[in-house]
Amino acid sequence: MLQAEHPSNNGTSTSYTNTTNTNESSTNAQTIGDDPVILLHSSLSDRQQWSVLSQTFNKPMALDLLGYGRNPMPKKSRVEFCLADELTILEETLTEQNTALFQQPFHLVGHSYGAAVSLQIAKRYPDKILSLSLFEPVAFHLLEENSSALTEIQQISQVINTFLAQDDITAATAYFIDYWNQPGTFERLSQKTQKQFLKGINKVAYDFHALLHEKTQLNELSHIQCPVQLLEGRHSPITTRTVISALAKHFPKADIHRLDCGHMGPITHAHLVNPIITDFIAAHNKA
Repeated sequence: MLQAEHPSNNGTSTSYTNTTNTNESSTNAQTIGDDPVILLHSSLSDRQQWSVLSQTFNKPMALDLLGYGRNPMPKKSRVEFCLADELTILEETLTEQNTALFQQPFHLVGHSYGAAVSLQIAKRYPDKILSLSLFEPVAFHLLEENSSALTEIQQISQVINTFLAQDDITAATAYFIDYWNQPGTFERLSQKTQKQFLKGINKVAYDFHALLHEKTQLNELSHIQCPVQLLEGRHSPITTRTVISALAKHFPKADIHRLDCGHMGPITHAHLVNPIITDFIAAHNKA
């Protein structure tokens, strides 16, 4: 799991290490409920991101998205790839495990790219979602056309694509990591962690393409009637904060939490994020 070594004063991480240890306890006096809890990770991460939070629940299911963890890269080309492909592989994974999870009520938790995928799951299975907890979904397709936030993230994607076209995966990875943290973050990482990130940067380009070309608009999320919780970091980029703002207007009854962290809060500040998610799910547990 990617864990912050030294958070900076403004809440963004300055370094990561590959470990599952955190400042919070890895055991819980009592786990919560018997309803399944699906947890989806951010880009350049995997299911282990949620290893500590998963211990809070009786039936956690932290899953790998395409190109991360145990899942292979998409079979499609980057320009053909879409968010629906993530749902397809998740459904296939659950079928292989003989788990008809999407056919029974469950809680859904997502961070960043995983939160954007979570919105698509909730859109497809609205009657099965018991609660929806989203930490800064990178659902850039919900941004207004020609908005400063959309323009900024389009430029970020273009720069990464340019570096990849030049076979400069180090520059692409550093640019991506530094954007979501702070300048110089990638350079301060250990070589081991840098290499781990380098392996996943090509999938990041797939993720950006899928997010920026997704057709879903806010009005298509109106049939999501489950309890919704929106979390964001006070020090996050305008791009994700604008998405959260749009979702907050669309889900006026949503619980909203602004935490003293950045976009990578679920990793760098799990001690702030995890209890909020745990309490929300406990409050809406049915089993």
